Amino acid sequence: MRIERDVVVPVRDGTSIVVDVFRPDGERPVPVIASMSPYGKDVHWPERFPMYELVEQGAHMVWETPNPEWWTERGFAVVRADARGTGKSGGALDVFSRQDAEDFYDVVEWCGAQPWSTGKVASSGISWYAMMGWHVAALQPPHLAAVVAWEGCTDFYRDWGRQGGIYTNATENWWRQQIIPQLNGEHASMPQDLSSRELVDDWYRERTVDLAQVRVPVLSAGNWGSIHLHLRGNVEGWLGAASEHKWLVIHVGSHVDPYYADWAKDLQLRFLRRFLGGDRTAMDGVAPVRLAIRRGHDVEWRDEQDWPLPRTRWRRLYLGPEELGWDRPAEGRTPYPATFDFTAAERLEITGPVALRLWVSHVADDLDVFVQLEQYDAGGQRIPGIGPGGVATPVPMGIGWLRASHRELDAERSLPHRPWHSHDEVRPLEPGVPTLLEVEIWPTSITLEPGQRLQLRVQADDDNMGPLAHDDPDDRKHGRGATIHFGGDHASHLYVPVIPD
Repeated sequence: MRIERDVVVPVRDGTSIVVDVFRPDGERPVPVIASMSPYGKDVHWPERFPMYELVEQGAHMVWETPNPEWWTERGFAVVRADARGTGKSGGALDVFSRQDAEDFYDVVEWCGAQPWSTGKVASSGISWYAMMGWHVAALQPPHLAAVVAWEGCTDFYRDWGRQGGIYTNATENWWRQQIIPQLNGEHASMPQDLSSRELVDDWYRERTVDLAQVRVPVLSAGNWGSIHLHLRGNVEGWLGAASEHKWLVIHVGSHVDPYYADWAKDLQLRFLRRFLGGDRTAMDGVAPVRLAIRRGHDVEWRDEQDWPLPRTRWRRLYLGPEELGWDRPAEGRTPYPATFDFTAAERLEITGPVALRLWVSHVADDLDVFVQLEQYDAGGQRIPGIGPGGVATPVPMGIGWLRASHRELDAERSLPHRPWHSHDEVRPLEPGVPTLLEVEIWPTSITLEPGQRLQLRVQADDDNMGPLAHDDPDDRKHGRGATIHFGGDHASHLYVPVIPD
């Protein structure tokens, strides 16, 4: 492997973006895998704060990026860039801005024009790198041939910054610990921008991918357990991308381990050999959708043809007095927050997006609704989802959020199973009047065996999510004094994707 460090790539406004290049020995041109982030191209994984141990050995391993040793052995060059204003690159960082994406565009085009390059470039990586892949694909650089988007996001407001309209203040800790140490000059403050902007505006629109402009082949991978950030965007990205060739994979595991697993590297290699190497048969036999169906504590991989699954039977589980059931109950009410339980009489698979139609009234003019789905075995033991930190960080099996004053729907984009809130106006509640809230619950896969229980929690907070909680005291609309209505004309219910055997 040949290594060239601190190569200067001048971008369109004259700023210097600095990259490292890893490529195979020899003079034969090779395809390129590129990435750019503010995490530090020179920060060896074990030196990085915080969280995950080095999951794949290598002297040149950098957080969430392809392993240069593994990929160069298979005939690819790997290029890593420091984002503007971080590491050794010049300029001022303004994350996910148009300029950020244009810098990556220019890095991609530089990679494609080098004598050691075939002119075919892919973006690949986890999280931030996946997000930049979506963004640069929408700009359509001529040398970009494919994108591997692994656990990223595409809608900066709904996926990350303001989930359900509620400020995602976990961003502040991430910014302080993972971004600030890499800054080398002036920069915009992403947490400050997020906390000060409650409604969708041009700032958010600039940072949301125009998926209709994504036309290169895409391998989009989400994680059932990354329900705080890295699931919805990969599903919506796959659905919305205009690409002729696209694949969706939803797996389980920690936030980083699956990307480096043998099955995942094999899939990535096949995908990149197909669209960078010209092997037209490399993806033969790979279904458009591959899902790790959750069966209790285990998973069963299954190939599908579309999302949501075409054979889905959409059914309603009605809220009643402390329970969920297929039959609409008599009209009633219960104090908010509340839990509702359903016990399966036979095997029941729920795989896909879920929506909660919730009738509430409140003494005040606003409240934040936090929705969680939990699974329990026949003995009453919780079956949690595997969270971003692995089995040590259990999470609910499904989750959703909504600020009541953000309940207005975009009629053109909303679907019965996936309400789409416009988030462009505040509509206060009329105190005491029952009002329908349609809560988007991010996609899930839950299999209930006979005697197992599905629990719907309608909560006043999500403090049980630990560091992922929405707990900024200056951005909370509390629900003390609220009431949940059910049955009759106010038939609150879960709209669930039942998959027949």
